[in-house]
Amino acid sequence: MHTVILSGEPAGSIPETKALIESQWGAKCFDTAGMTEISSIFMFEPADQPGGCHIIEDHFIEQVIDPETGHEVAYGDSGERVTTSFGRTTIPLIRYRTADMVVKVPHTVSTSGRTWDLYEGGILGRVDDMKLVRGTNVYPRAVESIVRSFDEVDEFQIRIHREGIRDEITLAVEPYDHVADGRWMQVRDDLMRELADAHEGLRFHVVRASSGELPRFELKAKRLVDAR
Repeated sequence: MHTVILSGEPAGSIPETKALIESQWGAKCFDTAGMTEISSIFMFEPADQPGGCHIIEDHFIEQVIDPETGHEVAYGDSGERVTTSFGRTTIPLIRYRTADMVVKVPHTVSTSGRTWDLYEGGILGRVDDMKLVRGTNVYPRAVESIVRSFDEVDEFQIRIHREGIRDEITLAVEPYDHVADGRWMQVRDDLMRELADAHEGLRFHVVRASSGELPRFELKAKRLVDAR
């Protein structure tokens, strides 16, 4: 095994998760994404430009819009991916809203000779993935990026609920069995600080889950539970 192609969820575009997969498989990982509606992949991660995915522009016109206004956004701004496909004559898609959140950056020339624009960080999430908690946008991908930077963490789950008129957010963390109580308390405190720093000061309640308590996923992971 020397190459792993990742698709279907943002693992390949999250550096910490990607590094974890590479270490466990002993192989290089590359991100890609496709859609049933277009019967093909529409982007791929070049070996010499990790962290970004070339848009296959000779098959698709890709635009990025503000999901609220529908207006196209500038390079470097986050928005919803809109695609027009040239590849399916019987089921053409014209300005199809995908609900994928992306950031498009201008083209660069890679060693492969490709000069297409890139999606920085691949697919960042889904429009409907974003949750508003006390005025702060929370994306599961952003939380995972922080959580996976801790080697002590085996699995995690984001839980949102309401107490009275106030929304609360909890991160349930299942550490590996060998993690001692003292080390867990340090991990918990570091997680709370880093999550707050990344979310405009929003306080995450970080709790320890028992071994085997949290669900495992073979296909697309669903690590956010909104019980409001």
